[in-house]
Amino acid sequence: MRWHEPWRLSTRLIALSLFAAWLCTSVGGWVMRTQLHEVVLRSGERGLQDHTERLLAELQTSGTSALRNGALDQGAFGQIFSGWYWMVQQGEQTWRSRSLWDDTLNLNRAQPLPQRAGLSRLTDPHNEPILGQRTDLTLDGQAARLYVFVPLQEIESEWRRIDQILLLTQGGFLLAVIGWTIAQVQLGLAPLRRLQQALQAVHAGRSDTLSGDYGPDLAPIAHSMNDVLHRNAQVVARARHQAADLSHALKKPLAQLSLQAQDEHVPGPLLREQVQTMSDSIDRHLARFASGAGSKQVIDVVPVLQRVLTLMRQIHGERALQWEATLPPTLRWQGASSDLEEMAGNLLDNAGKWAHSRVHLQLHPQDKGWTLCVADDGPGLSPTQQETSIQRGRRFDEQVPGHGLGLAIVQDIAETYGGVLRLQVSPQGGLAAHLSLP
Repeated sequence: MRWHEPWRLSTRLIALSLFAAWLCTSVGGWVMRTQLHEVVLRSGERGLQDHTERLLAELQTSGTSALRNGALDQGAFGQIFSGWYWMVQQGEQTWRSRSLWDDTLNLNRAQPLPQRAGLSRLTDPHNEPILGQRTDLTLDGQAARLYVFVPLQEIESEWRRIDQILLLTQGGFLLAVIGWTIAQVQLGLAPLRRLQQALQAVHAGRSDTLSGDYGPDLAPIAHSMNDVLHRNAQVVARARHQAADLSHALKKPLAQLSLQAQDEHVPGPLLREQVQTMSDSIDRHLARFASGAGSKQVIDVVPVLQRVLTLMRQIHGERALQWEATLPPTLRWQGASSDLEEMAGNLLDNAGKWAHSRVHLQLHPQDKGWTLCVADDGPGLSPTQQETSIQRGRRFDEQVPGHGLGLAIVQDIAETYGGVLRLQVSPQGGLAAHLSLP
């Protein structure tokens, strides 16, 4: 993996968990190591203090005679180079324990221990570490200093043992954290892998939606993706329907032109009429292609409906219909203005073709969306006809101009937005189209 390549999510989670565990164990281990070293050192310090107090008591009782008669060389202080030493300095005079034999200790090389008054570290003639304590006293009426040393090797050995135990403990803990984190990441990312596999299935065409259980965290994402997939499928289906609508709209004029072209006596105005019909169909369907439900904007519904209603009054002006509208002051909707014009225009145009004298447009705001109702007083449709009227190209009266596509177009656009078109009998006895949109 090159340095500029992004890490996988599982790798980042494991690395972050391992770093956090290492940081905590390192800080905690260092604090514990410091405390345990302090305990061991304090124990050695108490032992050193006990020997110092015993030697002080002997000196205060016998004075310098205890230095000359060897009263202080008891036990380990009498064994040569045992690591247990004492030295007394009084003026230019220096006395040493028998354990030093004929050698001495270079007190100038003593290293004071931090935060330990009077304690220092030194090496004996055999280069072994020793721990020393200095005590001031009065010996035979004159000031003197007593230095007592004990072996530091056991203390340092105990320190090393503590360090090894802490290091092994930290290593074992980190290994356990790595194993646990890997298992946790694998288990935690399992829904994400299932989601990825479902997306691959959709991409390969084996499935249309993301199905499965992805847990409470990923379920909303899967639901949103399904909404996008469903919307894209509706847009594609709408484009196919629009292409079919255009083909259907051109089929009849082309057939008529084909027949009329064989007759040399067909007048020019009739041919131009058919050509103009096809041109109008092409323009109308191209406008529908350009509208699209993919670009959502917040628009004001009422002005759009008023413009469409004004246009319908002009188109059906020869019939002297009574156009009525019940609209709220304002209503906002997230969608394309051209789609709203297309749906409302088809419903009003259909009502204007079939109405005897009256068309009523009504807009009902609701908690989640709104409903547009277009009712007429025409002949209406039977329940069976209402079910089949939304089918593309379905017409019940060839005498009325049109291609039988208006209601199907409205249904296509409404489904793109998650809406629905329902047909009922109007209060005037004609047809009532209810368009509900979220």
